[in-house]
Amino acid sequence: MFGFIFPSKNKKMVKKWVKEHREIVSLATKIIEAYEKENFKKAKKYLNKLDNIIIEHLMQEDLSFFKLQKNPDKLKEETIKEINEFIETFGGTKVALMNFISKYAKESTKLDKEFIKTFKILVGIVADRIEFEENNLYKVLAKE
Repeated sequence: MFGFIFPSKNKKMVKKWVKEHREIVSLATKIIEAYEKENFKKAKKYLNKLDNIIIEHLMQEDLSFFKLQKNPDKLKEETIKEINEFIETFGGTKVALMNFISKYAKESTKLDKEFIKTFKILVGIVADRIEFEENNLYKVLAKE
């Protein structure tokens, strides 16, 4: 009844995650732009910020979904299905993304041509994933 005045915990969480998604996309764009201008120092700075945000974001998502899965009787069946699908389909991509970024975020690792080639591919995959999350999982979760 008063959802528009007092948003649910899930709605607040989804709003926070959407904001983080925007920051992730913005940083990814800045990394590509800095790299293409051969400003590798700036690209590395943005990459380190991205590394921190992604780690925090993914950990919070995982923890939140774990808690929600522990109390499935409090959720609609559609929401449980979306959470399980998210967990099952994103695991491999998440690990690859985190390993890639942590490798190149190290001060000793140079941002070479292989980096930018792979980074652009990962950005495309992550952008698609963000769109999927926000249009499916986040929508049902925010209604809970």
